[in-house]
Amino acid sequence: TQSLGYVSKSRGKGSGRYLTVRKKDGTEASRSIMTCNLSHNSKHMVQSLLQRFPITNKERSELQPRTERAVFTSPDASGESPTAEDTQTQRASPQPANVILCVNESLIPQFLLDDCCRSGIPCRIFCTQPRRLATIAVAERVAAERGEKIGQTIGYQIRLESRVSPKTLLTFCTSGVLLRTLMSGDEALSTVTHVIVDEVHERDGLTDFLLTKMKELVQKTPSLKLILSSATLDVNLFVRYFGACPVIHIKGCPYEVKQLFLEDILRTTGYTNKDMMKYKKEAQKEERQQTSLTEWCDARLDVLQPEAPREKTHTCVLQENDLLDDGGDSVFSQMSEKDVATLEPWLLREMDACISNIFLNQDADAFVQLFNLILNENISVDYRHSETSATPLMVSSGRGFLSQMEQLLSMGANANAKASNSWTALDWAKHFNQTEAVDLLESHIWCVEAGQLDESSLVQTAASELNPEDQELLKAYHHSFDDEKVDLDLILHLLSNICQSSDEGAVLIFLPGYDEIVSLRDRILFDDKRFTDHQFQVFILHSSMQTSDQKKVLKNTPKGVRKIILSTNIAETSITVNDVVFVIDSGKVKEKAYDALSNVTMLKMVWISKASALQRKGRAGRCRPGVCFHLFSRLRFNNMLEHQIPQLLRMPLQELCLHTKLLAPVTCPIAEFLSKAPEPPHLNTVKHAVQMLKTIDAMDPWENLTELGYHLADLPVEPHLGKMVLCAVVLKCLDPILTIACTLAHRDPFVLPAQAAQKRAAMLCRKRFTANTFSDHMALLRAFQAWQKARSDGWERAFCEKNFLSQATMEIIVGMRTQLLGQLRATGFVRARGGGDIRDVNQNSENWAVVKAALVAGMHPNLIHVERDSLSLMGSREKKVRFHPTSVLSQPQYKKIPPANGQAAAVESLPTDWLIYDEMTRAHRIASVRCCSVVTPLTVAIFAGSAKLPSSALQEPAVHRGADAVNDSSDSEVEDRSSARLAHISIDDWLHFKLHRETAELMFGLRQRWQSLFLRRIRSPSKSCSQLDEATIRSLVSVLLAEEQSAGLQQPTGIGQRPRPMTSDDPPQTPASRSAAEQERSSPDRPRLASQLKNHRALHCKHLGDESGPVKSTDGPSSPTSGTRCSSPLRSSVRYFIMKSSNMRNIDLSQQRGIWSTTPNNELKLTRAFVESSAVFLIFSVQGSGHFQGYARMASAVSGERCLDWGSTGLGGVFGVEWIRKEGLPFQLTQQLLNPWNDNKRVQISRDAQELEPQTGSQLLQLWERI
Repeated sequence: TQSLGYVSKSRGKGSGRYLTVRKKDGTEASRSIMTCNLSHNSKHMVQSLLQRFPITNKERSELQPRTERAVFTSPDASGESPTAEDTQTQRASPQPANVILCVNESLIPQFLLDDCCRSGIPCRIFCTQPRRLATIAVAERVAAERGEKIGQTIGYQIRLESRVSPKTLLTFCTSGVLLRTLMSGDEALSTVTHVIVDEVHERDGLTDFLLTKMKELVQKTPSLKLILSSATLDVNLFVRYFGACPVIHIKGCPYEVKQLFLEDILRTTGYTNKDMMKYKKEAQKEERQQTSLTEWCDARLDVLQPEAPREKTHTCVLQENDLLDDGGDSVFSQMSEKDVATLEPWLLREMDACISNIFLNQDADAFVQLFNLILNENISVDYRHSETSATPLMVSSGRGFLSQMEQLLSMGANANAKASNSWTALDWAKHFNQTEAVDLLESHIWCVEAGQLDESSLVQTAASELNPEDQELLKAYHHSFDDEKVDLDLILHLLSNICQSSDEGAVLIFLPGYDEIVSLRDRILFDDKRFTDHQFQVFILHSSMQTSDQKKVLKNTPKGVRKIILSTNIAETSITVNDVVFVIDSGKVKEKAYDALSNVTMLKMVWISKASALQRKGRAGRCRPGVCFHLFSRLRFNNMLEHQIPQLLRMPLQELCLHTKLLAPVTCPIAEFLSKAPEPPHLNTVKHAVQMLKTIDAMDPWENLTELGYHLADLPVEPHLGKMVLCAVVLKCLDPILTIACTLAHRDPFVLPAQAAQKRAAMLCRKRFTANTFSDHMALLRAFQAWQKARSDGWERAFCEKNFLSQATMEIIVGMRTQLLGQLRATGFVRARGGGDIRDVNQNSENWAVVKAALVAGMHPNLIHVERDSLSLMGSREKKVRFHPTSVLSQPQYKKIPPANGQAAAVESLPTDWLIYDEMTRAHRIASVRCCSVVTPLTVAIFAGSAKLPSSALQEPAVHRGADAVNDSSDSEVEDRSSARLAHISIDDWLHFKLHRETAELMFGLRQRWQSLFLRRIRSPSKSCSQLDEATIRSLVSVLLAEEQSAGLQQPTGIGQRPRPMTSDDPPQTPASRSAAEQERSSPDRPRLASQLKNHRALHCKHLGDESGPVKSTDGPSSPTSGTRCSSPLRSSVRYFIMKSSNMRNIDLSQQRGIWSTTPNNELKLTRAFVESSAVFLIFSVQGSGHFQGYARMASAVSGERCLDWGSTGLGGVFGVEWIRKEGLPFQLTQQLLNPWNDNKRVQISRDAQELEPQTGSQLLQLWERI
């Protein structure tokens, strides 16, 4: 009966015995057997703890769920948000005169203030802004316009910073600050006369939340006036929401702004790239390919999937040819795909033959040669058939070769590539009715390439709206570039044209995020030679920058110096730069999108709305007529949304629900309060968020905040990550969890390159960071720690490029860590000194088993159980789950060509039966999990689930409940009687462990001991740990480590190392500059302090002779490969220093003028060396170049004069240098040289002004003789 999905039960004896057969219910059918054992040592440690500190009756009572209170009634769960008659009534209630809508609002606060002063009417005005930087900028601008200092009549208030006084009448604040004020009670606004909600068109979650509360307050307080303002206000929406209210229009930008769309830009600037030129040349070839492809697809062929034996034979052939073995990691990092034009004729014939045989003959054996050519000849996995343009993935999809499709996708095949007839691989699968192939492709596209739109099809469907020239230009452009990315080459082309023109004015470039800002900034400053001869300054604007740096953007540049501003959408409305004349609009913005069903939050790059496009255009007409370059076509603009989707409809609501309980009336359910929003979230989304908060113990069953919930509302991360961090504080493993939590809260720092070979190399880099721990979380932690080290050594940019990491993401994570740690200090979880200080809360940071325990506590219910019989993965709501392609667990041993049965092999290799994951995505019938880590059953049993479990959570074995119980409940014909002798621990509806009675009692006791400790610390975070607390933590650490070792899991080292101190924990915000960037702080003179020596060779020989004596007498190693360390540099007649430069321009300038400058921190060191030594040699290296650019002799001490032409900021006075060698020396030639005065690191891994041990320095200079 079990095989048919039925359950049989029998009761009674003899002739009175009855048999009952029933169908399994859904929960029971999906429930797998979950077991857990304890090693002998673990049992002994737990017994000792529980004997010494038994669970008291008070603790048991505190760990019992409360049941005495009634449940508040909630809105009708009919499935739709309350938007019918009840909401219509709510929306019309405020008095019309109390709510005013204003379009183009910039002077409204001052109008109100002046009018009240003239009339003698008391006033107190609050004006909200969506961002803290905008709050400060607007407040300071208004104060300056009124001739006042900030903090008098005009003030501002943001989180952790306030500039107000008793005289302040107009206060600018963020929406969050005003909400926090309202959380203390409605009477907080009793003296406020006007509330202005600015930039309301952005519809961020806090603003909509604020409007919901303000609507209620306006009804209660007739004297309070609410003004909504924006340049692109959705008037109809807010008129419906607040009822008939006045609308005021104020004239906006006085200057005309010319708009140029993508087709205009391509036509007027003549921009083209290699792929566009290639497309134009091969237009006729594409027509021929389309004809051949049509013949292929119309041919009468058997389209059934190949037989299983043939598939099996194919896999065996791969294994026999050793194509599945990893032949070394260098194959990925060194592989470079060949361009089709460079392929030899025989390779073209072989590849074409393989693709033809796969499709026309359904020959699975052709894949052997195909993979051979891709691997050994470095042919692209997306190679196109010469006659039809079909790729291997397309023909595999059309013929239903599923395992080969998985292999091709794992190798980086592009699922969105189009054949000459515009078919993708998915279209091929659909056309030939390959349903399983359709499921696989849709799952992959959703997981890896979700959200991609195609403007080329838009151009085809709307061809009548374009003239032939524009149509061809757009076709060629979209064929050559993925319009879902940002075309930095086109931006640089436009910027170069602007700089070459005689028109003055600042350039404002809108980019979607900090990643693109950093990439473009580096290309402008360091890589692109077109800007060498131009005078300009580069500034960046984004939400994480510091206030002092934002003020620099608003200042005017020196005459003849062009200001270039790289900004996110923060400059659309919040911050106004008055001298902007040119705007380059990428048309993109990064938004968080949330799926309540899968509980997945993704940061996606999406197209902006029409309202945002108009806002960006308006930035160009502030001081005189301007130009706006839109990097999208008119067709795209016409198909954009009118307004952005409200954040309330696309954000996880857990954090907002916590704030709702602090703001809404006590008796008002969360769903009811949120239903009053202008565009309320779906009721099911709210219910899901509330249920999640109950699951993690942030709320009790009646939606009241628990003590944990109050703390989570204070932390600037999502609640489940906040719980993870607080558990780490209690377990004393804070630092690794800080890094992991901030990374999960922001985004994956690993980037996915476009080229297939590079995708494989990127996955191998991720795999290396895991240190064989079966953990994606370890990869995130190790990558951040390695980046921190590279940053301290001054080569972080090259490190990120080598390891496929995002430099910008890493910098944001640093700032998030600082902010989160600061909040923990403010709430008392981390104390300044003594017990609970930063050292104390990191005692166990080196123990990976303890770190994973904190991960489990925060990740629940994101758990996966391994089904060993079927080699599959099962979740609480999903019967079959796959690893996401980006997870290191997706391939147990990384292969050149992934195995055909990759998922089963990956599951079989897992050392335990449990995993945690960060997010699950679903596409039709396939669910996949990403960011996974293997954990032990004990960790799940102790740390997962609610702290408060009913007494029935631990059930004794049935044999101990009497013989009748066994007879009445046993499934004697099917079920093994031994299961009746097992105890049960039920943690939630899905987690049910079956284990021996003794083990169950010990495990449940240890769980209660941990949960009691956690609740006690949450209740009194600043209280020192007691003897009981310390004993509990020690026992937990010992047991967790013992179980990890029993499972064969490795314990990595170095994970608890604290980040090295940086000059700033925030991303670098100082404006990067070139040419005249330093004019304001340097003299106009450009002194040439030294000339080149006439005989460089003679000097080189001299310095080698001078140093031979002192070197021999040093205590340092004579061999550069020795492991002995020298504690400090010793005095020598010749000294050597590595000098780092952020760009090549500085090196060129130094070689031309014989000067150099370093940071003020290094000046004293170099001057002292110059005075005390007979010679000081400086070896120069540009960060990220992979070379030493040459070396020079220091010719003078550091002077007080400064050079205005350096391409870097923060440099001190100049000093003379005499260049000896100017040739580049590759780092590959210096690999054997280690510096004992820098922990025996390689010489190229040095910070700026790092001194070299003399013999190492001498050997380094001798290497130039080999060039």
